[in-house]
Order: sequence, then structure tokens, then C-alpha cells
Amino acid sequence: MKSVIVRNLIVPVRQDEAGTLRKLVARRLEIGPSDLKDIRTVRKSIDARKKTDISYLYNIIAEIPDLTDITDIKDTGIPDEEGSRVVFIHGDRTPEGRIAVIGAGPCGLFATYFLAREGYRPILIERGKEISERERDFRRLKEEGILDTESNVCFGEGGAGAFSDGKLTSRKGNCYTDLVLETLSSFGAPEEIRYLQRPHLGTDGIRKVVSTMKAEIRRLGGEMMFSSRLKGLIIRDGMLRGIEYEKNGITEQIDTSACVLAIGHGARDTFEALLAAGVEMEKKPFAVGVRVEHPRELIDDRQYGSFSDVLGAASYTLKHNEKGRGIYSFCMCPGGEIVCSATEEGMTAVNGMSYMNRDGEFSDSAIVVSVKTEDLSGGVLGGVDFQRQIEKKAYLMAGGYGAPAQNIYDYIKGRKSKKLLKNSYLPYTVSSDMRELLPGFITDGFDGGFMRFDREIPGFISKGIMIGAETRTSSPVRMIRDEGLESNIRGLFPGGEGAGYAGGIVSAAADGIRIAEEIISRYRGEED
Repeated sequence: MKSVIVRNLIVPVRQDEAGTLRKLVARRLEIGPSDLKDIRTVRKSIDARKKTDISYLYNIIAEIPDLTDITDIKDTGIPDEEGSRVVFIHGDRTPEGRIAVIGAGPCGLFATYFLAREGYRPILIERGKEISERERDFRRLKEEGILDTESNVCFGEGGAGAFSDGKLTSRKGNCYTDLVLETLSSFGAPEEIRYLQRPHLGTDGIRKVVSTMKAEIRRLGGEMMFSSRLKGLIIRDGMLRGIEYEKNGITEQIDTSACVLAIGHGARDTFEALLAAGVEMEKKPFAVGVRVEHPRELIDDRQYGSFSDVLGAASYTLKHNEKGRGIYSFCMCPGGEIVCSATEEGMTAVNGMSYMNRDGEFSDSAIVVSVKTEDLSGGVLGGVDFQRQIEKKAYLMAGGYGAPAQNIYDYIKGRKSKKLLKNSYLPYTVSSDMRELLPGFITDGFDGGFMRFDREIPGFISKGIMIGAETRTSSPVRMIRDEGLESNIRGLFPGGEGAGYAGGIVSAAADGIRIAEEIISRYRGEED
């Protein structure tokens, strides 16, 4: 038997997929159904270009007799699965002290897991709380408008991904991203995440996987400490010698010569401390805007038409260019809700999240405009200052951790909304003028972009509400690192979203694996 890949198989929605697929594969390969020993899906996507004829597109790997000739058969070939595995080769040096990881988001969590799996017994330090406590603090913020600056949507076990849509978009075929999806599946995520074009776990799915990973890390000898905040680096002769952290008001020290710095991009105070300690970083472009929300039924109908009952909550991707600036949808959450993502007192920011079933009443997305480094004043942390200014204004406009809001139709007409459209944001929304909240170059982008988006999704303007401000699309800084993924401070390995090297759960986790691989290649583990 041999393996072949069969691409671009079309299965109309509402047909029996499993039965139809086997027939299509056999027909394409010009063999009898009995000669087709096994098939497995490696790619599944939705082709919704024709709303009256929506289909699934499949890529399938099939096991067929060795003598079958596929040379002249279109859209077939030999699957390229060589080199798709990450192989960890241990170094021969003994690490000085323990290998440390800062941050329990995807980058830090995956780095910690693979270090523990390879016998290095790492210690992870996370400023926020464990999932169960985060959930309690999150409900308090929604119900009472009280923010815990150390336990919120951004800080704690699982990072910001644990309060998101749980999107797992990635470049399929990359050995690191493949390993991320394989690992998530091994810890309880559905097998389908390995082949769906746009897989997601939802915030509930992510939390379950993260908790299972935590238990395995501890079983393997790794240590995870929560409510433990990084205070400083101990550096001698340009080399990392240790870290200081604070827990329960007491400062402790860990001797280390290898530390994975996997802070999220909401850890602004840590950026300031690292810059003061001499860690080299630079400004980086990002994007700022608002969350836009519509009735889920509207988006489902516009995207899937009569097939929406089968395909579930629909997503969209929107792009426009206005005066040389990109305006685009980001982190779309079908069937989700808009939540407060603030981390600092007196500042309000918003984000989107959804559960695995995506069965909420609304669908939302960030609509953001690119912010260039030349837009930013000040030093390396000019982007942080820019974000803070908007978040402070949003807090004042809302009078707390509610959010400024405006119906899109009223925004276009240049007036505040007398009555805001029903929306998902809690604890509350306040009718506001987004032109007063956001810089002119951001609202200029909205002016052209919204008109374009309404042509693509009729009702986008009349049925939509803006809730602000979405300031944290990506890190406003990038920490400089060399080809060995090391900063100018030897032994310090910045990675993930906060360091400016990732843009989502999968890419951040993949970066964590790469850093773990680099550290493993230098040092021997305790079990070597």
C-alpha cells in the first residue's frame, strides 16, 4: 500500500460527507471502492462564494494499492510528510540554576511543557491567577464593574487566549504549528482542529486544555507558580544570573542562566522594568480601533444564506485601504460577546470572546486602522503611551469600566446615539462620540471603510454598533533577539506576542516550542 493525497474534493453541504468522500476519492483515483483501504482528512474548508451553492472542500490522504498509477490524475500526488516533526536534541552543558519561564500564556505554557517533557524541570512564574479564580474575577468585572489588575482577561493561567474565541489559525504544514495542534489535540482538543481551515476551541475549550496541560507539566516535574510577579533581572557581565519575583508581598530569587520571557503585550509595567534593565527593544506597528457588533442572525444570513442552519455561526474578513492606511477586521468572534480587557486602573479597553458552540446572540469583530511607528511620539514605549491615552479617555467617557458606544449609522451621520442598539458588553455601555475618543487618522479610516464594508455585508452600518476602544491588537514593541532567539542579555529568550514575535494562540505557542528547542540544544536535562 502507498499513501497519496487527493486535493479539492467538492462535497455539497447537506450531503452525507463520509459516504460521499469515499466515492469521490475512488472515482478521482480511478480505482474500485474495495481498493481504497483507508482515508483521512488533512484539510477541510467552506467554499461560500456562491451563496446558493455552498460546498465543503476537502484534501484527503488515501491508502491505495502500490501499483496504482496517479501520474496523470489532476490534483493528486505523494504527501510530503517528511521533515514535519520537531526533534529535540539535548546539549551537553549543565544549566546554572533552574530554567525559568515568565508568563503562562501560549508561548510560556508550551515552552514549559516541552522543557518538562524533555526532563528539565522548569519553573514557570505567572503574575495572574489560575483559571477558576480568573473566572470569578472576570464575572465580578462584568457584574459589578470592579477590575482586578492582576487577574483579568489578559493576566493569568492561559493568558489572553483563555478569554478569547480560541482561534487556532496557522500556516498548516509548518512543523512547529503542526506540533502545536497535535499537542492541543492530545490534551483534549477535538481532532478536527488538525484539519479544519479555521479551527477554534472557544474560551471554554481553551481553558480545559490549559488545565490539563498544567497537570501534566506538574506530573513531569515542572513547577507553576501563580500570583507571582516578575520584579527584576539579576545581570552580571551581560549575562542573566537570576530573576526576582514577588509573591504574597515577599521578594524571592531564582538562580537561572536561561529564562523564557513570555509576557503578554498587556504587561506594560514589565516592559518599563525590562527597558530600565537594559533589554533592547524597538517600536513596532500595531492597530487601533473599535469592536463592531451585529445580530448574529444578520451575519449568518449574509454569509451563508439558506445554509446557515447547517454551517452555524458565520465569520467574515473585511479589508479596505484609506489614504494609505489599512482598515480591516481582526479577531472576528461569531456568536460571541465583547468583554472588558483592561489591566490598569482608570483605563478601559475591549476585546472579543466566544464559547466553543458560538451560539451567542451577537457576532463581533475588531475593526481597526493601522498605526505606524511614525505616528508615535516619545521613546521606545511610545506605542504604550499612545494606547494608554486612548484607554484613559475611554474610561472617563464611560465613567468606569463600562465602554463608550455609538451606533454605526449615527457615527456616519455625525451624532451621538439617542438609543444604543442592544449589545453584549457588560457591565454597561454609554452613548459617546467615537470621533472624540479616537485620533483623526483612525476615524478617517472608518469613514471610508464602513461604506465599503456595508456594500459587502448589507446592514453592516444600519444594524451595527461600535464599542471602544480596541487598543491591544498586538504588541507596540518588539524585543530584539538574535538568530539563537536570545536578547542582548545572554540567557534571556523573549518570545510570543508580548515580545512582538507572534499574532495569536498558535503562533505564540509555536514560538514557545522554538525557544524550548533552542534551550534544550544547549543544555542537558536532569534525566540525561
